[in-house]
Amino acid sequence: MIEGLTIRHQDEAVDRVEKRSTTLELLASNGSVEVSRQRVEAGRHFYLYASDEWTGFEFIYVLRGTLTIECGEDTEGDEEPVLLRPGDYIYHNGLPSKVYFRTAEEVELLLVSSAPGFGMAREGVEEMRALAQSVDEKDAATQGHCLRMGRLSIEVAEKLGLHGQPLIDISYAAYLHDIGKVRVPDEILGKDHDLTEEEWVEMKRHPEYGAEILREKDFLGGAAEIVRAHHERFDGSGYPRGRKGDEIPIGARVVAVVDTYDAMTSQRTYQQEPLSKSEAIEELKKQAGTQFDPKVVEAFIAVIGDDGEG
Repeated sequence: MIEGLTIRHQDEAVDRVEKRSTTLELLASNGSVEVSRQRVEAGRHFYLYASDEWTGFEFIYVLRGTLTIECGEDTEGDEEPVLLRPGDYIYHNGLPSKVYFRTAEEVELLLVSSAPGFGMAREGVEEMRALAQSVDEKDAATQGHCLRMGRLSIEVAEKLGLHGQPLIDISYAAYLHDIGKVRVPDEILGKDHDLTEEEWVEMKRHPEYGAEILREKDFLGGAAEIVRAHHERFDGSGYPRGRKGDEIPIGARVVAVVDTYDAMTSQRTYQQEPLSKSEAIEELKKQAGTQFDPKVVEAFIAVIGDDGEG
């Protein structure tokens, strides 16, 4: 070893946090300076904090892959995204509003920032992990469903032209849309035949329960409203509040379509055989305008392709 020199190899890190779509590794820290490496999957959205949430210096260098800087919170969405390629870099010392990114392909970033940036990221990841684990422990079959929900919901939202914070909120809400079921008794949740009237009343409370759970985390406030409304119907006959049309948050209208499609095409204990892709699409089309927002159904079919395959 060379005196005074710390050597670490490619797969070594001081600390590491990981969630579904991203891995963040702390490579080195000294006083108020942290050096990290982040890997993010293709097609994902993330943001830099505004100065009212975190103030400090932040430098980001693109090592691999491409990503775009999208519109900030204070824009109308008509600005052209800025493409970042390997070798490009950005830095700031406090932002007036959040800045959003989308990964065009898997990217690897080198980050230099003032502490405690890594600690904030760890806290957020651990909070999400705890919420997701509570759902998985309640119903082990939900994990694959939630992962599919997150991916498809984002693609549909992008097709509808959404950007920035709404996409972040939809991503969280799609993955945690059934978090409220952790408060529903097991004997009701696991029942393999028709619920009684009283049991059904309790089951229908899970969107409100979910919203209450998510509102405990400041960064999940937008997702909470989506979760609360994901069983509302476009014609106003849904629950828990009987909202209709544009009264229902667009994120909830997206999650409703994706959730129903995934339920129809997946093996469930209460369903003999899953529907084929084409059969499920036909069901969505039949319910467009009553249960579902027709624009969302159209966007969803455009995403998955109406090719008539089973």
